[in-house]
Amino acid sequence: MSPVVAAGIAAAIALVAWGARTLEGPAAVAAWSVGTLVLAAGGWTGGAALLCFFVFASAVSHLPPALPTPLDPRGHRRDARQVYANGGFAALASLLALLGVLSPGAALWSLTASLAAAAADTWATSVGALSPRAPRHLLSGARVPAGTSGGVTWIGTAGAAAGALLVSLPAALTGHSRLLPVGTIIGMGGMLLDSALGATVQARFRCPRCAAPSEWPRHRCGTRTRHEGGWRWLTNDGVNAIATGTAALLGWAAWRWLSSS
Repeated sequence: MSPVVAAGIAAAIALVAWGARTLEGPAAVAAWSVGTLVLAAGGWTGGAALLCFFVFASAVSHLPPALPTPLDPRGHRRDARQVYANGGFAALASLLALLGVLSPGAALWSLTASLAAAAADTWATSVGALSPRAPRHLLSGARVPAGTSGGVTWIGTAGAAAGALLVSLPAALTGHSRLLPVGTIIGMGGMLLDSALGATVQARFRCPRCAAPSEWPRHRCGTRTRHEGGWRWLTNDGVNAIATGTAALLGWAAWRWLSSS
């Protein structure tokens, strides 16, 4: 797709998302840059994968949780860091294709796998919140409060599979049939990696004023939180970026392996 046309379409979608209050202002600019690259390199197929991720991820994020969470919720409006953590590696694969470093096919597999991982993680969190029972810690198996990083539920895992499959569907419908199972599997793997990092090394904080746990250096009440565990610099956005970046690399590797077989 022509970069000019891609930029125009991406701008229109970002403006609609900003007007619908699903994106903050800087996030809309970030989404425009990601969308422009994905559309320019991946065409309508890549654009459909990105749209499936964003539209349905935004929809499931509004599902009402069955259990209250003691953690510090971020809100439904995505910021620029979230946009790049979830879509940055899809955009990078697209950029490498535009520069001639990757073939269009390799870029499509890479960006689809990356977005599938982002979708799987979002769906796992949002659909998993519908569970009437508290999640279990991925590594220890112990019950943990709803919303805890590294906590998993069966319903959330099923939701992750649905999200990854949905994002992989556009490529499967346009001649890349093997991307449906591969994208879904890699997406699920990315979600599990995200959960494992969240359960082990992701930063954990606590608000000294509210005595509430948090994933962020500043609590929603405005108070700076105290670092309690994990790597201080590794926030939830960093974990998401690692998971989607790993998925992008695995998507490229799967394309190399299957295209040579």
